[in-house]
Amino acid sequence: MQLATIDIQKQDAYIGLNSHRPGLQLKQEHADMHIDQQLSAILEISTTASKLFIDQTEAFADANLKTSLRMASEFFSRSNAVVSQYVAKTAQQGEQLKRIENGTGALAQIAKVNSQIPEKEVTLGYMPKSMSQVKFDYQPASLSVRAPYKEVDVNVNRRPPQIEIPKWQTETYVQQKNQISFQAVGGNVNMGL
Repeated sequence: MQLATIDIQKQDAYIGLNSHRPGLQLKQEHADMHIDQQLSAILEISTTASKLFIDQTEAFADANLKTSLRMASEFFSRSNAVVSQYVAKTAQQGEQLKRIENGTGALAQIAKVNSQIPEKEVTLGYMPKSMSQVKFDYQPASLSVRAPYKEVDVNVNRRPPQIEIPKWQTETYVQQKNQISFQAVGGNVNMGL
């Protein structure tokens, strides 16, 4: 006896996907910045004058340009020295004359000393005798500069970025439906059941 076989045919189901992925949108506006600095436009400059002091008193004295008081003082000093020398010389000659009886020839010696004319000396001189006679005193000038400074005022208004992220969408659909079918093959099958 020949039995019937069942032939099964099936078809799988397939799902299809439609994806919609819009892009990211990013927008950033510039920040508002306000910078303010008040300039006073004032510049203060102060200076003191330099001073130069030149003392030529000794240089003028070398050229015999002296004050009357200084000339009198120097004359008095020289006069004291000359008087002292004359008194010493006169005392010495008096001592020599006291011993005239010894026959030393004191009168001849005294006459010879008193009759001699002093030799004149000629020398080369400069006026003033040296530069150290002129004294300099210099006080330099001083400069002071003042510029008032005011702080800079900076105000920044930030603007946040605008970010737009649209939703991604995915749609599913049935691309192929599933099916199954049975069929009896061979033999006699009572279809009336």
